[in-house]
Amino acid sequence: MESNSVIMTKALCIRVSYRREQAPWILFCIPMSNKSKLSSEQLIACPVCNKTIPYSSINAHLDSCATSNHSTGKQPTLTSVLGGIKKRRRKEADATVIDLDAETSNGIPPGKSAFPSEDTQDSKRVKKESSNNSNTYELRHLQRISHLPLSEKLRPKDIREYVGQQHILSQENGTLFKYIKEGIIPSMILWGPPGVGKTSLARLLTGTASNNGVTYHLVETSATKANTQELRSIFDKAKNDYHLTKRRTVLFIDEIHRFNKNQQDLLLPYVENGDIVLIGATTENPSFQLNNALISRCHVFVLEKLNTNESCIVLSRGVALLNRLRNHVWKVGKPLKLSRVVLEYIVNLSVGDIRRALNLLEMIEVSTRTIQDGKELTVDEVRSILTNKSSEGISTYYDTSGDNHYDTISAFHKAIRGSDENASLYYLARMLQGGEDPLYIARRMIRIASEDIGNRDNTLLPLAVAAHDAVMKIGLPEADLALAQCCVALARAPKSVDLYRAWKQLKSMLHENTYSMASSEIPLHIRNAPTELMKGLGYHKGYKYNPDYIDGKVKQSYLPDEIIRQCEDKEDLQFLKGQHLGTKRDPDLDYDSL
Repeated sequence: MESNSVIMTKALCIRVSYRREQAPWILFCIPMSNKSKLSSEQLIACPVCNKTIPYSSINAHLDSCATSNHSTGKQPTLTSVLGGIKKRRRKEADATVIDLDAETSNGIPPGKSAFPSEDTQDSKRVKKESSNNSNTYELRHLQRISHLPLSEKLRPKDIREYVGQQHILSQENGTLFKYIKEGIIPSMILWGPPGVGKTSLARLLTGTASNNGVTYHLVETSATKANTQELRSIFDKAKNDYHLTKRRTVLFIDEIHRFNKNQQDLLLPYVENGDIVLIGATTENPSFQLNNALISRCHVFVLEKLNTNESCIVLSRGVALLNRLRNHVWKVGKPLKLSRVVLEYIVNLSVGDIRRALNLLEMIEVSTRTIQDGKELTVDEVRSILTNKSSEGISTYYDTSGDNHYDTISAFHKAIRGSDENASLYYLARMLQGGEDPLYIARRMIRIASEDIGNRDNTLLPLAVAAHDAVMKIGLPEADLALAQCCVALARAPKSVDLYRAWKQLKSMLHENTYSMASSEIPLHIRNAPTELMKGLGYHKGYKYNPDYIDGKVKQSYLPDEIIRQCEDKEDLQFLKGQHLGTKRDPDLDYDSL
């Protein structure tokens, strides 16, 4: 008859081996009546002696094992068996588990290797095996990412690897850094030009804050594909997830400015109640593209373009990674060598878009794989690679419908107003190279001719109209010089805003009906009288025809009597003051040297 301890041991949980990427061991309590459902080839570790035996022989082995222990005076008990299992678990837990997804950017697993202090044969063997394992991990890591774009290969895995945006991430005075230091992620809008790291920053914020004791879960989507049904599903799942696991959901929406008003309104209650943490990324001005209600519930962080030094750091990392791929995966004999001057040239071409700079770097790498001399590339060689037919689209970054469009045309107008002909030409060239509509520029110059020059030089208005006609007739690129000619003439012309100020003042007075200007009756003597009835009513009576008089001068009022009666200071009715410019003095300007 079996002892109670043996029966208890047979009723214990059986340990089953699983793959390494799951839990190392999982305990299943299997009733003895269900053993036929398991495969006969399955191996099971004995909970008494820890030997691995076939499942079909477990009963006989337990009888033998328990009898052997009984003969030596060691009866297995429930406490001893469980204690043995716990010890084995702790021993297995002490083993290093390598997570390939957590590899560092150079392909070597995180953590420090522990080698024996003495240089024994065992230590040499451990070092050699560790080195081989590191090489294997790096090779597998490089093979796994070799097909990705370079910008995706280089995405930082840690906030310390993130480059740029120190105005919000510096430890001294970075507002966003202070939030994540406390394990807090506020709802925010990341506003910045393309290629400054908005998506990478959102991912790193979630991981960094989660490491500070608060658990966050990132859900990514894009306003170009997300619909109302998908958003509601995310909200419901986020609430359930928080109630079950106390894990908060961070919803990252790329291109959030593409949401319409109803979709933006759908976010409001969930952001306000804290059901989700919203991180929106946009290249457009939130003041114009997002609802005020949504902006009031989010912090707006402005991301700046990376400067030259920061961009070169990222490109240097890209060169190092490409060379490792060349060596281990693509089997290219020579490394890619680029000087600092070449890196700065690539940065200048990318105009602050680091993703674009990495794409140019990848183009250079692909084009030089067949070069066997391995010499350092010059700027001229890189220029020849980047200006061939495969890269004709390289041009100055310019958004014809976004903030850049309005900012540049405003700078162009102000440069002409300031009589800086060189700056005026610069902004004109920048707009034309960026693809701006030349007719839009010509229309703005017609406006400048009247607004900033006015009656000071009446020839500029016909010139601006002629430039517009030239664009209409011959188009670009032939009409570019006509635009440039008009631009320089406007910049060099004497300026006067007398007409502009008079017109602005008059419109304001009419809008407010000052002195009844918008409602007063037209004087009878200057009304038209095409019929006898109107003549009988006094229309045109008493009017003095100026050409009949010497020099055309007569004493005659043309403004309504009602306005003249109400206006005590007749200077208010003198809209044109005869003063072309202002009277302020610039303290930064030396007037004596002018």
